Amino acid sequence: MSEQSDHQRVAEHLLQLYGGDPFAHVYQASNNHREAHGPDCGVYPSEPQKMRLLNTIVRAAGGRRVLEIGCGLGYSALWLADAVSRDGVVETIDRFPEHIDLARRFAVDAGMDGCIQFHAGEAADILPALSGPYDVIHDDGWFGREPPYFERVVALLRPGGLLVMSNWFLLEQAITGEPSMDWSQFAGRDWAKAVTSYAQKLVARPDLHVSFMLSPAWVALAVKAE
Repeated sequence: MSEQSDHQRVAEHLLQLYGGDPFAHVYQASNNHREAHGPDCGVYPSEPQKMRLLNTIVRAAGGRRVLEIGCGLGYSALWLADAVSRDGVVETIDRFPEHIDLARRFAVDAGMDGCIQFHAGEAADILPALSGPYDVIHDDGWFGREPPYFERVVALLRPGGLLVMSNWFLLEQAITGEPSMDWSQFAGRDWAKAVTSYAQKLVARPDLHVSFMLSPAWVALAVKAE
């Protein structure tokens, strides 16, 4: 059996242990939406096993105010909203109003529209108008190089708060020199150098304690100094 099929078999077994994915229909709708609109659409939902892990992390962190960058159709926002306390709130940002409209409908269907707030626009434009502090920030919009909004994200995070950054599989592929596809079309020709430089900068910051979670999750966790 191949490594990929082994991974899929284990992933499916874990989902069964967890009792399934409560938002599987949104995950499937997200993939269908991207396939219909092409790769530039930007709707790439995280795998359910990863979102179950992030749900657990938010619970452990006692997150009540959560901010997300990269809403898509709201799949990860639903998982995050499931993790916050009854009086908690998740705010999520996406650049495409069409995605926000669809995500809002899924939130209504799940009975979570009261605890999810949606913002349509570029993160760099939306973040300056938001008021922190947030307990947890999930950056699922970053891809390939340091985002222009990074300093604002750190400022919005409360001392002792947790920043979760997705898409760090790019670091593994930059280190090994074995990309799974040509990422230059999305992140520029120097994406590998940009990714490793960003990782180095994150770890060197005195106000953040950063750890990278290895394959298959490949997320970076950063706790802000108190």
